[in-house]
Amino acid sequence: MTRVVVTVADPVPPHDLSLRPSKNLNVGLTQFTAHFPQPTSLEVDLLTVAAAVYCADIGIKRGEREDVAREIKLTIPVTNLAAFNAVRGALQYTLARLSYDGWSISFTQRGGTAEAAQQWPRDGDGRVLLFSGGLDSLAAALQFGAEGANTVLVSHVTANRTVTTAQDDVAAYLDATFAGLFERMAFRVGGRNTQAFPFPSDQAREESQRTRSFLFLSLAALVARRRGLQEVVIIAENGQMAIHLPLSAARIGAFSTQTAHPEVLSAAADLFSQLLQSPIRITNPFLYKTKAEVVHDTVANHAGILRSAISCWKASRVPGALNHCGFCIPCLIRRIAIEHNGAAVNEYARDLLAEDVAALSPDDEGKRNLVELAEFVGLFRGNRSRAEMELLFPELVTTKFDAGQTIDMYRRFAREAIAVLRRYPSLAFLTR
Repeated sequence: MTRVVVTVADPVPPHDLSLRPSKNLNVGLTQFTAHFPQPTSLEVDLLTVAAAVYCADIGIKRGEREDVAREIKLTIPVTNLAAFNAVRGALQYTLARLSYDGWSISFTQRGGTAEAAQQWPRDGDGRVLLFSGGLDSLAAALQFGAEGANTVLVSHVTANRTVTTAQDDVAAYLDATFAGLFERMAFRVGGRNTQAFPFPSDQAREESQRTRSFLFLSLAALVARRRGLQEVVIIAENGQMAIHLPLSAARIGAFSTQTAHPEVLSAAADLFSQLLQSPIRITNPFLYKTKAEVVHDTVANHAGILRSAISCWKASRVPGALNHCGFCIPCLIRRIAIEHNGAAVNEYARDLLAEDVAALSPDDEGKRNLVELAEFVGLFRGNRSRAEMELLFPELVTTKFDAGQTIDMYRRFAREAIAVLRRYPSLAFLTR
């Protein structure tokens, strides 16, 4: 088990990774205070907890194969000790469901005065949207703008210039298109290396960042409570990536991400509602939509901004001017969605669909991703019953989303994918 400790004073307890706010841990307090002066101790505590979870996640590299799941013991000092101990079990469950790691979190008493009970406003006008700079959050923002809805865009920024630039460019486009409807709050949260408190280098960090959505949701929940918007925290993610059925047996469990899964969002909403003593509802308006359906209007009416919105898992590591690798699963799903809607964007460092994929090495990551995606599509091409699909995908058996609507959504995606892939002669073997 890897031990991570957050410390606010010397000496530092025994640890594998030590995190010190304002030293090697940015918790976003500077930006939060700029928007909401005099933050309460509970707000400072939640910012610290969310940042610590995120930085523990990225600071501990996953192993290979059977060692991909980690055991993380995290100790965090908080002022509101009773409040956090009350949600400790819910927090550990939410993080385990989110990242498929084992989380053991303990809280210790920190000085200060606990937040006093108070009645938070509940009559705010508008909504809070998690704004990543990706295509789905752009599509949601454009929809809200067209509806004339006031929207607070909550962003998480780090030293990753590629993602920050994408967020800035998309936000500027929204401001120019819908003057006065959008307010953006960007919080800088992450780890940094200092002499007294080191933090792993970029090369040594974990790349999956699965707990980033918990950090994102924590920021949005705090903003929503302050603005009286408790029931309109929006995470916009197409159903394919939100429900995220595994493409293959090799991607089951710890090998798959669940960053916007309905079960995670439900657990997080309950956790925040209890901790913040204010009702928080988290919704995903795109849960039963394919990526192509989500971006249809964006492609039709806002094609010029498509390239600025980033979907790639590897965006910060793509060389040159292009900002998408072209062969990760999000890139492939994005490309199918855009091309299904009759557009094409020169944004991929690797034009995988134009390659002779059959001739590539079995170890080629792009070939592996495309073949597994095509095999997954094949499972939804026929007329298998719901019972048969639930046997193939036990993840469909849940009360958190409708299995029938989900199966229908994946069947529509299968038709979209086949139509696009058949445009490329070298990919005929994938669609037979």
